[in-house]
Amino acid sequence: MSSARSNLINAAISSACMVLMLGPSMAKAFEPSIPQLHAYKVVHHADYLEKTAAEAGGTNVLLHTKTLPTEGTDPVVTPALDHLYTKAVVDLTNGPVVITMPEVPEDRYFSIMVTDQEHYVIYEEIRPAGRYVFVHDDWSGEIPDGQKINNRSLYPHVFIRTQVKTPDDLPNTLAIQDQISIEGEVGTLGFEDPIAFTLDTHNVYGGNQGILEPDMAYSAEDHQRMFEWAGEYFATSITDNTGMFGPIDSNEPGSNDPRVRAAAIVGHLGLPVHHAFYTGIFNNCDGELLNGSSPYKVTLPYENAVSEFWSITRYSALTRNTLPDRIDVYNAYNTSPNDDGNIIVTFSAEAPNDGTYWMPVNEGEPYYYVERFYGPDIGNVEMTLDFCS
Repeated sequence: MSSARSNLINAAISSACMVLMLGPSMAKAFEPSIPQLHAYKVVHHADYLEKTAAEAGGTNVLLHTKTLPTEGTDPVVTPALDHLYTKAVVDLTNGPVVITMPEVPEDRYFSIMVTDQEHYVIYEEIRPAGRYVFVHDDWSGEIPDGQKINNRSLYPHVFIRTQVKTPDDLPNTLAIQDQISIEGEVGTLGFEDPIAFTLDTHNVYGGNQGILEPDMAYSAEDHQRMFEWAGEYFATSITDNTGMFGPIDSNEPGSNDPRVRAAAIVGHLGLPVHHAFYTGIFNNCDGELLNGSSPYKVTLPYENAVSEFWSITRYSALTRNTLPDRIDVYNAYNTSPNDDGNIIVTFSAEAPNDGTYWMPVNEGEPYYYVERFYGPDIGNVEMTLDFCS
């Protein structure tokens, strides 16, 4: 099959069989309302905050992942496998909180991202260093020294990513994690109604006022339907992360579309597109959903127009997570270019034994893959799409 994806990121970020020809949409069980779209975001995120705080041992406690999420059990949807996570539910109920970040070498990706309770990214930076002071908008007391980050939420979420280049590089990543610190009163987080909790602890943006109500009828069944809707909408209407994760006033196309924002939960806690460019590929070049019953090849250039690094990772479409005991990720650190300057990845249930890089999938099961490009040269992105031929 001779096919090419769009020449994105200055004609470098491409794959030979990226599908932009979408197959027939599955019958929708329902068309969600704007309140349901918004509820899906805040309920998922609130539940995530509660679980993360419990796992960490409280709010204002750093939770480090020490191994790459290869076993299919990570609470993050569609987790990346090219860095370790450091997470914290920041608790501003008793005043400002300080997170101190170490300096890292220029050749290692290291970033901080802050997300509010409506799932908008309010701050992000590559290779942060020094003191970052989290302050709630309603706080009127003393503010410690450091770079101030204003928050509408009493419980913002901090997501720190520290690159792991290869398994042998893991000790270097762990050493960086050990240098991150947080100063704030440790608390607990629990609630019965995630919507009421969000309204009580977050200053809702003006444009979203009145969408959610404390007594909104949003059930577990509604949430499951939204989960299914988001997966379908992502697979049939989304080609990359443009408009999904930035601030509410982002000028990215689609950022004001509540469907795009809700579909972003498929990649919960993703980065804005100028920081990292993601593609989500569910279909093959014939518009059919990817399935382990049919081998599939993808070609990527080894050199890309990125200031940081690139990777390609595969996930189960059933769980939106990794597959246990499988190879899950390829990047410039565990591959070498062929004579054409590319790498070829084969998705198949059986090893291809043809010199390509094998990404195992389960026979008969649907899957998808994500290409991530950190520090993309967005200024040179070409939005002219080359369809399969």
